[in-house]
Amino acid sequence: MFVYINLRRLPSRVWTINELTEDELKELHIELDYDHKEQRWWEQEPLKLLDLSCNSLTNIDAKIENLNDLSDLNLHNNLLQELPMKIGNLTRLMNLDLSYNKLEKLPAKFYSLQELRNLNLKYNILKELDTGITDLIMLSRLDLSHNNLTELPIGIGYLVRLILLDVSHNLLKNLPPDIMSMRALQKLIISFNQLEELPSLGELRKVETIMFQNNKLTTFPDLSGCVALKELHLSDNNITDINMLHLEEVRQLKTLILGNNNIKAIPEGIIQLINLEYLDLSNNNISLIPVCIGIMPNLKKFSIEGNNVQNVRADIIRCGTSRILKHLQQSVDTTSINVANSVSPNINTNVYPNKYMMKNTRMLSLAGHNLTELPTEVLEDAKAANVTLLDLIHLPEWIGERYERLQTLDLSKNYLLSLPPTIGLFKYLRDINISFNRFTELPEHIYEISTLETIEANDNLLTKIDASSLKKLKRLAVLNLANNNIDSVPAELGNLTNIRTLMLSGNCFKNPRQAILAKSTDEILAYLRNRIPQQS
Repeated sequence: MFVYINLRRLPSRVWTINELTEDELKELHIELDYDHKEQRWWEQEPLKLLDLSCNSLTNIDAKIENLNDLSDLNLHNNLLQELPMKIGNLTRLMNLDLSYNKLEKLPAKFYSLQELRNLNLKYNILKELDTGITDLIMLSRLDLSHNNLTELPIGIGYLVRLILLDVSHNLLKNLPPDIMSMRALQKLIISFNQLEELPSLGELRKVETIMFQNNKLTTFPDLSGCVALKELHLSDNNITDINMLHLEEVRQLKTLILGNNNIKAIPEGIIQLINLEYLDLSNNNISLIPVCIGIMPNLKKFSIEGNNVQNVRADIIRCGTSRILKHLQQSVDTTSINVANSVSPNINTNVYPNKYMMKNTRMLSLAGHNLTELPTEVLEDAKAANVTLLDLIHLPEWIGERYERLQTLDLSKNYLLSLPPTIGLFKYLRDINISFNRFTELPEHIYEISTLETIEANDNLLTKIDASSLKKLKRLAVLNLANNNIDSVPAELGNLTNIRTLMLSGNCFKNPRQAILAKSTDEILAYLRNRIPQQS
């Protein structure tokens, strides 16, 4: 290993390290009674790994072919301008790092290295690749980033074992159509080029990460068969719309980055991306945020700054993702969000969600249809539901049994007086909204849902607060009991320090006074704790 010693050339002895010198031959003798503790010359291993990185080497001696047992050769961070033709005789070489050099081309014999698995050529000045690269059929990782390549050779698709291809930071204007033959590819990085269009990539069924940012793309790429895709980076292009048909099968997508484009609208169909966690649409030409964004079940980060949004105030956008999503959830126009898993053929399709939307997500919203009950067929195995503005008088008794994976339940603006006992069977429910109904008390089975984090029960007819039952909800962080008929607030409520947001205004109690209610939740809880009688 000759690393970080600023070598400009290597001692010639390096290239014949596996051979005995004349002096060594003269001293060589074989004794039958050799000491077994001493290393025997005939058992020495040939050199398999050579690390010459981080020096100032300008060339490599042709005698490198003598090291024909090499499997790993590291030459990164040198000043190499060319490679010897003889390097092609290292037929056992599997890992070769030539990054951070000054290579302009590769010798023809280079493509005889047919055992190569990993080839790193980033940060050179390569202008073209010979079609011979298609002979390196064992390659699994190929890094050609930060060069001056203007095209990739036809036939590169024959590298069918590639799992990583990085050609970012080049001058590519198009991709060969046979790139779709790389069916083992898991990561494709072609960012910072000059691509204006892409071939269909639907055959890349194992690809998990695609990075096309900083190109000149004008249309959304066809990814309809990329079923394993988790990350898609398309920022800093000229894309004008999001074609959901090209994302129809991309159900594992978690990250979608589309900032700095010319996108004018967010399609309602984006709700079909039920696993999406990060959506970046910053710095586009978007004027409206569809309310369906607010009920995407796994969305954790939503960037929309730098747009001229009309339906969400700028101060809300500045507050970040959670505030935006909450605002959208509160303004859901449920007639426009109809998504679920499937619908039985005998159900009136004029009332229930259309099949195209339902096949993509597991969320349901049925509003404004004057329904008095929910049919079994539309409530199977969903993650989130929004049934606001329904004229519901009661929920079916079986809702908790058949709908146990629910995470968010919005039953606001109905005529509900009670909830069925099976509501306590929800195992994953985090948020429940029963505001604007006719409850006179919080349903007792709500206290059995240990996962609850938010209870919205404002604008009902509640008359009391059951602090001892609320104490069971260890994760409860938001409790909204505003605008009810509550005549007293138990001091024991102050012990529920897990509550971060407490809303009690608009009730008929005299204590706490309005001046207290105007303070922070921590101060309200402290006030209540101070009113708990001291035990003698």
